[in-house]
Amino acid sequence: MRPHLFPIFLLTTVLSISCLLSLSGADGDAELRVRLEKVYYDWRGAIINQDTAAWQRATSRYRQVMTKNLILSQQQVYPDAVFEVPIRPPELTQLRRLEVQAVGPTAHMIYFGKVDLGLDAESVPDNLLILRFLKEGDDWKFDTTRYMNLAGVPEIRASLAGGGDPDFLDKPEFNPPGYVPPVPKECGKPDYMAAYHIQSYGYAAIPHLNGFDYPKVEDNAENQLIIGGLMKGKNDFKLDLKPTPVPEGEERYFEINVMVITPNGEKPAVPVLQWSTKDANPPASQDLPLWVNSSTLKK
Repeated sequence: MRPHLFPIFLLTTVLSISCLLSLSGADGDAELRVRLEKVYYDWRGAIINQDTAAWQRATSRYRQVMTKNLILSQQQVYPDAVFEVPIRPPELTQLRRLEVQAVGPTAHMIYFGKVDLGLDAESVPDNLLILRFLKEGDDWKFDTTRYMNLAGVPEIRASLAGGGDPDFLDKPEFNPPGYVPPVPKECGKPDYMAAYHIQSYGYAAIPHLNGFDYPKVEDNAENQLIIGGLMKGKNDFKLDLKPTPVPEGEERYFEINVMVITPNGEKPAVPVLQWSTKDANPPASQDLPLWVNSSTLKK
């Protein structure tokens, strides 16, 4: 069975569990609320009924392409895998609505309460649910869901449960961003599912692989699914690398490992590229040799 290292969790949503908190108790515009709730329930119905056409109508174009790329990059079947998840989009009627807000072509609704994801848990705790939307032309489309776990801040959970004012939604990280991200290009089905791991200390690194740009990694370690996977033969891999300050006496270090993901339980990841540097003045752009063939796969 092929390992799912980067599961498509909650279908077209990005489901992130966090303890960040900063709420505001505004009810928001009633007309906007009605429009957004209709879009959400259209999307929810499409998921429950496994209706691809309805899902595409309700979902932002950006999220559709992101979801399709993730599915194909994991060598799953699109659109079937959109609906192959163990959770159910939650019902809103039993939740307390905390905020409805739009900034430009972006909007969100924030709810508090027992967010039931259909996981057959013995009890459902009170947490936050953030629904995000993007505007395309005159129409709002559903984009993502964030589920925020309040276990680490029991005083906030207790306050909200008692009807207290959510007084932390005014922080910038809780505002709709105000811009629609560009729709990424679509990938095809790869020859190989693949991922990379970066360790970066004293550098800001931006990978570019087979025409896809990846997020910057700076003074951090990250794993990343490779969108479009890897193809047999030569793969185009460029790395932008910029040194960043390090404390006196400490050594900078950068390493990237690229791996083909296999269904082999004994050897689920086969390294096909490893590159590192401690250079304080590396070339701004590196062309890294990345080949996938019978020789590299024997490692």
